[in-house]
Amino acid sequence: MKGEKDRLKELESEIKRLKIALADATMQNYVLEKLIEVANENYKTDLKKNLGPQSSKKATRKKGTR
Repeated sequence: MKGEKDRLKELESEIKRLKIALADATMQNYVLEKLIEVANENYKTDLKKNLGPQSSKKATRKKGTR
């Protein structure tokens, strides 16, 4: 019984910690999204579109060429 109670307290503590971490990550994501919106308005661009995966010149070169 005592072991179960201790385990339950540990799990409740872990849930509390994870909820706080989730709230922090959610807030950080919200702030970054707003930052992107403001930057897009100020610089007349679409940062999300412009920051997508890009192929490097090295990856597209054939072997043996510089």
